[in-house]
Amino acid sequence: MTPSPQELLVVARRAALAAGDHVMTQLSRRTDTNKVERHDIKHKLDCEAQEVATATIRAAFPDDAILGEETADAPLPDTPVRWVIDPIDGTVNFTHGLPIWCCSVAAQIHGRSVAGAVWAPELKMLFEAHADGPALCNGVVLHVSDTDRLDHALIHTGADKGDFSRESFRFLNLIAGAAQRPRVFGSAALDICFVAAGKTDSYFEPGVFLWDVAAAGLILERAGGIGDVLRAYPGHKQAFLATTPNLHAALRDLLLPLL
Repeated sequence: MTPSPQELLVVARRAALAAGDHVMTQLSRRTDTNKVERHDIKHKLDCEAQEVATATIRAAFPDDAILGEETADAPLPDTPVRWVIDPIDGTVNFTHGLPIWCCSVAAQIHGRSVAGAVWAPELKMLFEAHADGPALCNGVVLHVSDTDRLDHALIHTGADKGDFSRESFRFLNLIAGAAQRPRVFGSAALDICFVAAGKTDSYFEPGVFLWDVAAAGLILERAGGIGDVLRAYPGHKQAFLATTPNLHAALRDLLLPLL
């Protein structure tokens, strides 16, 4: 029998908290990396945090498929429930000492997220939702903003880490010209959660991955927002727009021509 969304959320929350709390005990290792590239960092704590989250899930559901950022190329069993883990979303921020990073865990049934938790330990913010309830942050119900004009909107964005050419920055230029202000925070899951919380109005990135948005996208939807995959690419990659009902059509129409 497939667990309920509420039951899955209990484990998603537990796994995200365990992963984040492990990282917090290792803050002295912020620069303990496996590989540093110009636009990305492979951190040892990413792997460790994923192992902690995986062990937490396995303790409750030993047979479920688990898709983790650090093991995304591994084949998965075909199970009704699939877990999606981003152990540290915002690794570059974390490595430099910025507190804008999080641990994200989602449970999906037949490819649809039904439970998700996003834990930002240094910000002390726990975002969570399941498919039958509201979105919460630290127990407080969330709702997206009621901003109804793009030129009054704060819009978060980012650049595909594999493409920092003029092509990638066309999106930033477009958003900067349409919005009140653009912002680049460097953690897709938290960007989306901030849209859910009404702290910003929209978020778009041309190249993020399923593990970046699986939990946060559900939290956004349960807060009254819209998570829209504008383009899907191989390898769990997608162009993702997180926004409000008031702004969705205008932003989608603005961005689609560049895709």
